Amino acid sequence: MDGEAPGILVTVEDKLCVVKLNRPKKKNAIRTREYRALIGALRKAASDPEVTLVAVTGEGDYFTAGNDFVDAMQNASFEPLDEDGSKQKKGDANKVNAFKEFITALIDFPKPLVAVLNGPAVGMGVTTLALFDVVYASDKATFHTPFISLGLVAEGCSSYTFPRIMGSGKAAEVLLFERKLTAQEAFERGLVTEVFPHDSLHQVWPRIRRYAKLPPNTLVNVKREIRGHHRDMLHKVNDIEMDYLQKASRSEEALTGIMNVFAKRSKL
Repeated sequence: MDGEAPGILVTVEDKLCVVKLNRPKKKNAIRTREYRALIGALRKAASDPEVTLVAVTGEGDYFTAGNDFVDAMQNASFEPLDEDGSKQKKGDANKVNAFKEFITALIDFPKPLVAVLNGPAVGMGVTTLALFDVVYASDKATFHTPFISLGLVAEGCSSYTFPRIMGSGKAAEVLLFERKLTAQEAFERGLVTEVFPHDSLHQVWPRIRRYAKLPPNTLVNVKREIRGHHRDMLHKVNDIEMDYLQKASRSEEALTGIMNVFAKRSKL
């Protein structure tokens, strides 16, 4: 199953599938094509008897900077919606649908999912972490969800998972007021399983390889016990969040927020 797609590198060895976000010059920002590749990798791993566990990590300094704004600008319409929300361009729908399918693939993935954060995570790189079974992080990792400044909304099922994990007040600090968490703070709030000194993060991989050698069917059954009763709710939340995101992404506030990002970058 080893292979390479635009911005994604997938390798399989000794029952472990490693999915690496591989756009280091772009801080591993994710475009529609990367979402499609991630969905394909998860679907293949789910049905591959040679895969027991999937670990997702990043190449370079960042885990991921979240959605690629250039791609978002090219594939989104910022025209005002009709009252029924029906005005929509094909590219905009493709972007939202790819993201929604990726979240669905995470929700439905039957085998253990591990995230290894080699550096900062932004946006969906933070919100989707609660859909993983275990999250390991470098002490250089930070966690930032600047949705409000961008005129956007929380996604990745975080409107449901974050209050459950952190409590409503601490979740609001992150999702409403954009509080950037350190790795230690993310650990204390239950989003991260364990924090490693950055120079020692490589020590987590032998542990993950041991996990991949555990009895595969039993792993699947226990994961179903732990997460199965939340699955229907997560799908409902994903539907609701994507509906809000689709509308918000074509609002004047979103246009202003994203253009401000481009303006700041042009001054650097």
